[in-house]
Amino acid sequence: MTSLQKAKDCFMWASSQIPKTVELEIYFGEGRGRSVVWSEKKCEDFHQAEGGGVGIRVIEGGRQGYAFTNSVVQEDLEKTAQQALSAAKKLPADPYRSLPTRSAQYPKLDESSLYDPQAFLEDIVTIQERLKAGENRLLKQVPLLRSVLRASFSEGIGETVLLNSKGIETVYADTHSGMGVSCLAEKDGERQEGGFGLTKRLKKDLDWDFIFDQAAKRTCALLGGRTIPSGKIPVVFDPSVACEFLSLISSGVCADSVQKGKSPLAKKLGESVASPGITIVDDGTLAGALATSPSDDEGVPTQRTVIIQNGKLERFLYDTYTALKDRAPSTGNASRAGYKSSPTVGTSNFYLEKGTTSREQILKETKGLYLYDVMGLHMADPISGDFSVAVMGAYLEAGELQFGVRGVTLAGNLLDLLKNIDAVGDDLTFFGSVGSPTFRVGGLMVSGS
Repeated sequence: MTSLQKAKDCFMWASSQIPKTVELEIYFGEGRGRSVVWSEKKCEDFHQAEGGGVGIRVIEGGRQGYAFTNSVVQEDLEKTAQQALSAAKKLPADPYRSLPTRSAQYPKLDESSLYDPQAFLEDIVTIQERLKAGENRLLKQVPLLRSVLRASFSEGIGETVLLNSKGIETVYADTHSGMGVSCLAEKDGERQEGGFGLTKRLKKDLDWDFIFDQAAKRTCALLGGRTIPSGKIPVVFDPSVACEFLSLISSGVCADSVQKGKSPLAKKLGESVASPGITIVDDGTLAGALATSPSDDEGVPTQRTVIIQNGKLERFLYDTYTALKDRAPSTGNASRAGYKSSPTVGTSNFYLEKGTTSREQILKETKGLYLYDVMGLHMADPISGDFSVAVMGAYLEAGELQFGVRGVTLAGNLLDLLKNIDAVGDDLTFFGSVGSPTFRVGGLMVSGS
């Protein structure tokens, strides 16, 4: 039986317990995954799992209820529908609670960029041998490397079906493959750990050699780390670190944060909030990206939404609920962690558009700090945008990373950071569903020695 047919059966059984005046939604998801961990010349772990379940959302007179089950048995679905209805009756009414209606048009996506037919075809022994070969190559080629602490590969396949009583019926399958490597390097008695990892939709896009090499390079670059004098200096953001800051910014452009006054961008629509070279986009239709799908997690078509264009804040991201509150159209940004949760507004593929300057040129023109890692960014103030984080990186001069930097703190404000970006690279890189090229901020306060 196909996932679509299973979902239709679940919808039929749930409907039998729900009055016709009540809006009903079925979210069905199932999938499987596996992972292999290679650590210090041996296979440390192999794990595989499969499963799924059904989430049932009902809305009655503006009252929303949600319940879920990992069973697709009729009796369990009927009981879960009753639980959702009972939950709705206990909550206050909200006039903006409503399910979306079916759209006349969904984006036409290339299925070959969503689903990898090569997923799960490689046997575990072959994967282990590839991880072993990558470890051996690094240890031979990188003199300062002492061990590959962990090299892991994972992959997954999932299928999602969403049906509601207003005519929505969406179904799609997707895959992902990911790899991460962490290393230990030593020089003059000093030891440093570092790493690197990427996740892609398609297995062929996951460059194993590149990931191994980047993990070793970043680890060795941290050796000889020391503080630098305090002051306001140029700071170059590696794409991996840039994506962490963009993730923080992304929560501030979601309409629920704006409506609650918990965003530094609240009341700034139409204003200049970044330097003229900055364009930030959320695109649920981006070919090959991890968060690409024909619809969001309540069945609204995905789209490309320009949030900040040439420095100007143009738009926020909406799901159906927040859109109704602002009398705006949904941007197709309902998101949920899976069948166990109801949808809220969230990002899809969120990224800073690439510039025209090469990463090499940015490094060549900069004397300052190159960031490899930040710690404590989750403690940033979500309302003001103020942050103070410990950082690790390297001192940059004449296009070369001169020595490792640690024991320093970077402080500032997200909006000030955006307004002071003075160079954007052409090396757009995605880490998960967030992407950024290398960029430079003209001056940030560093507290060191």
